[in-house]
Amino acid sequence: MGAGHDGAARELVRRLQNDGHEAEMRDFMASAPFRIGDAVKASYEFQMKHLAWTYDLTYRLWYLLPFLLPPVGRFMAWLTRRRLLRWILEYDADVVVSTYPLASVVLGQHRRSGRLNIPAINFITDFGVHPLWVHPGIDLNLAVHPHPAAEAAGKSGRPAVATGPMVSSRFTGPQDRTGTRRGLGLGPTDRAVLIVAGSWGVGDVAKAFRAIAASGRLVPVAVCGRDERLRHKLSQIPGGRALGWTDQMPALMAAADALVENAGGLTAMEALAIGLPVISFKPIAGHGKENTAEMQEAGVSRVAKKSADLLDILDVVTRPGPTRQAMVDAGTLVLQAAATGPTPVPAWAPRRPSVAVARIAAAIAAVPLLWAGITSGVGLMTAYGAGVAHPQANAGNVAYLGVRLNAAELLDPAIQQQLVALHATAVVDQQTAFVQPAAVQQLVGRRVDVENGGRGQRLDREGHLAGPASRPPWQRARGDVRASQVLERLSGQPVKVFVPGRRVDAFDLVESYTAHARTVVPDRVFEPTDIDGSMRLAARQVYLVNGATATPIEVEDLLAVVSQQLTAEQLVGAPLVELR
Repeated sequence: MGAGHDGAARELVRRLQNDGHEAEMRDFMASAPFRIGDAVKASYEFQMKHLAWTYDLTYRLWYLLPFLLPPVGRFMAWLTRRRLLRWILEYDADVVVSTYPLASVVLGQHRRSGRLNIPAINFITDFGVHPLWVHPGIDLNLAVHPHPAAEAAGKSGRPAVATGPMVSSRFTGPQDRTGTRRGLGLGPTDRAVLIVAGSWGVGDVAKAFRAIAASGRLVPVAVCGRDERLRHKLSQIPGGRALGWTDQMPALMAAADALVENAGGLTAMEALAIGLPVISFKPIAGHGKENTAEMQEAGVSRVAKKSADLLDILDVVTRPGPTRQAMVDAGTLVLQAAATGPTPVPAWAPRRPSVAVARIAAAIAAVPLLWAGITSGVGLMTAYGAGVAHPQANAGNVAYLGVRLNAAELLDPAIQQQLVALHATAVVDQQTAFVQPAAVQQLVGRRVDVENGGRGQRLDREGHLAGPASRPPWQRARGDVRASQVLERLSGQPVKVFVPGRRVDAFDLVESYTAHARTVVPDRVFEPTDIDGSMRLAARQVYLVNGATATPIEVEDLLAVVSQQLTAEQLVGAPLVELR
């Protein structure tokens, strides 16, 4: 379901055929009897457009109740096996490849039961690896990036390889940028922003379109897919262009200066291939939120949560400069990803339920309300300062500063000196600390406050991943908070502050309380793109400079601006450890 899965499959078929192999694409949803697949597609589209919150809860349910996955796999395998196995037999296939989660689960189930006696390969089109994407019966997982490849290996216990995305060669060839811009009525100096929302036009496309058009600095060009109502609605807004379904996406991307999307799917990969900066705005429920978050963590895109943030980022990335070039370069690396060999992880299986069926049913019924409380509810509470560290009441003209550092920035002498001068905290996650322990100790020697940035996955003595790459949120929270113990051993000083690199939930607050740690949620996070925008500091506010996906030079420049703002506002910097 969705053009992204189909597009990846079509491109894989094309490449195989070009290499002299026989390949054929089939629609897994057509393998179910009584046209059930059509009904499921229709209900899914309705859900995404009108009841997206229910899809988000369902999507997260599998993380909370993983023991439900095997029964679902067995049921789907039973429902589709007759037609699916007949397709494979009639085609006399040597291997079968899935680009869709449910198909992967079904093929894995058939491999385990012995009904399928040829290799089954799972091509993961997303950056986020949902539990339904993987199955221990699959022979090999392929992924668009090393991060999802590692997650797939950890979750399934099967080999995984990062191959890069299945992007059509149409997006890597030459394009007529000038001619396409002329056809859209764009002038030579117009900065065009291409807005996409998949084949169904799902998401808050109108809000992005209005904000960009109202800026007067940028020209929105929206591709509305098959949603004619959306196209008509946007065409009434002056200052932009609204298009329907088109097969000219390579030309449109070449004509644009940035892409705004909301799902992190194949379209985002195509934009990276063509050298277009990708910004995710108000990601759609479920896989959209997970994909875009993982892409931002990998450094290949930026996520804008508000219209003002979107415009600030676009003002920077639509002009030539180091920030735009860094995003383009990061995307190019994704396209150049090559297989580095399979990375098997010891198989692990979810626990079988030990409670009665009635209790399971009751738990399932309670999950949506419980999950909404521990995620969205807690997020709202922490936004108002509930359960997190606060500035001291008598702090005066103090701004609390933290800088999230990657391995390269830890080693940068200029950044170390800036941290000393600003009295700022170095926020370091466990994996970065393992890579550069001497640099952490050097910061402590210079009297820089070093605090926990999370990402406390289980590592061996050499700092290599020693367990599943992704865990349920309660285990993730425990590992992230307990990463403080690792930093304490490396730095030789107490680590009592936890600064999550993601949205805070109830599990984080519970684990922090148990570990006597203080959770910090900044009032604002500064990205490298903010250096060209308006940056204002205020007393008794908490600020975090995010260098996780930046370069040392970008962080140096951003900290220089922070220093200037402190002076301009007559403020003094303070480390996060002084929060209470």
